Amino acid sequence: MNSSFKLDTHPRRPRPLMSEPPAGYFDQLPGRVMARLPQTQARETATAWRWLAQLSPTLRTGLASVAILGSFAASFWLSGSPPLAPAPMPTAVLDAVPHAELVGYLLSSGTQVENADLAVLTAARPSIANGFLHASAEELTEVLDAQPSDETMYL
Repeated sequence: MNSSFKLDTHPRRPRPLMSEPPAGYFDQLPGRVMARLPQTQARETATAWRWLAQLSPTLRTGLASVAILGSFAASFWLSGSPPLAPAPMPTAVLDAVPHAELVGYLLSSGTQVENADLAVLTAARPSIANGFLHASAEELTEVLDAQPSDETMYL
């Protein structure tokens, strides 16, 4: 059977645990690490982009902005948005609705049609009421004369 491990039974190593590093070791360390890196690829990359490093920071920022905006515009242009179909005229859409359904909608209690709405509609198409409004000139004059009017409004 294995005996249990107790740290107190093992002797400690005398101090110092390690020897001191040589003089100037940490000063020379970055140079040694850089010397071990492959230099040929770094030089080729540096010469390819050397012209960019010679530009001013403002110009480099401008070039980066133009590159980003240009790529956005190119992606938007190449995405091929679908062609826009011309919207049908409102009167053509209104003509497609049956007259009985229109009258039912206008007579329902929830809708509020004002005279201004009808005036705009008849101004756009003067002959719109010919299909369902049959009134003589005398009847229209009689109804218009019966309407209350505020004389001060027309002064």
